[in-house]
Amino acid sequence: MLCACDSAPSSDPTPTNASPTFAAEVPTGFDPCHDIPAAVFESENLRPDRNPVSNLDAPGGIKWRGCGWGYKNGNGYGTDIRNTNLTVEMIRAKNFTGAEEFVASGRQVIVAHHDASSDYMCNANIALNGGSLDIFVHNPPETSPATGHIPSCTIARTLVEKIMPSVPADA
Repeated sequence: MLCACDSAPSSDPTPTNASPTFAAEVPTGFDPCHDIPAAVFESENLRPDRNPVSNLDAPGGIKWRGCGWGYKNGNGYGTDIRNTNLTVEMIRAKNFTGAEEFVASGRQVIVAHHDASSDYMCNANIALNGGSLDIFVHNPPETSPATGHIPSCTIARTLVEKIMPSVPADA
């Protein structure tokens, strides 16, 4: 399976209100390409290599920096895990339908589909200093027989819970 490593979220992630103020660069206190233990990926049956790099620059100075992982044997979901200079508050301001918020290890998290027609794609954003850690899950049922029956936001939430213990308190 090919993960959507170079694709932007399906909807403009900037808030609908006045021009946003955000950091010029992504947070650097946690490196999603190197700081997530291999055991997290092994438990999810994801390829343990941390390639390809998944960097994206969007209009207005929005940035994502991280890596993508694919399901072993190519028959399940793919994920990009990237730092972004978008904050949880900016994501919340988009009022995505069905967005859920919760706290994990003391950090605010928002999980949402970016549009109703793409329920096989979900983003979870975990608050970091100067932005957030974005976990994008791509799990189309027709190309993901091993995981396509699992809602993409359920997978994203599971990844949040597994990744949070490795995120430093000061990140």
